[in-house]
Amino acid sequence: MSALRALLLSVSAIAALYAMRSSTPGYGDITAPIAVRGAVGERVESRDFAFGAANVHLARQVRVESFGRIKEYSTSGIWLIIEGAAVAKTETMTLTSAEWLAGNGLRYELSQRFSTVPGYLPTERLEPGLPRSVLLAFELPEAAVDKGTLLVARSLVMPLAEELWITLGDKQPTDIKPSVTIARGSSGTPWTLAAR
Repeated sequence: MSALRALLLSVSAIAALYAMRSSTPGYGDITAPIAVRGAVGERVESRDFAFGAANVHLARQVRVESFGRIKEYSTSGIWLIIEGAAVAKTETMTLTSAEWLAGNGLRYELSQRFSTVPGYLPTERLEPGLPRSVLLAFELPEAAVDKGTLLVARSLVMPLAEELWITLGDKQPTDIKPSVTIARGSSGTPWTLAAR
């Protein structure tokens, strides 16, 4: 009888430990950024900065006009180009983290191929109270666009900081243009963008 009781207690303890192990968040989850949710067309605010995504473009090719020359950028998937505005609230900063979270959970980093384009997010220095037009570009598989979310944070290495989660609405394959052209702007905005 005591052997049966010891066996039942052991099985109960193992089941309780397994339940605790599978339901307790890991260290990465505990220190993950705090999500602040918003949608395209809205100003989404964290303690340190605000960001708004205004226009979303899908294209198979991107053309960049600079100083009279045209560079063409192709990709094996599609380009997701986002025009928006960002502003610092209390101190000068640069937003160095922007990712695309696909509906299946995969994350895609901001493309580094446009670091010389004026207004590209990681190269823009934000001053408190002075909104700046910013541009973001992602190279994605076509299936990663549907039900995806734009994630913008001050840095990837700041635990417990706030991260903006911006849904861009449902984009369909019919929304994909053959080409988007980015050129230097004349006044007001640092670029002009034309989808064809």
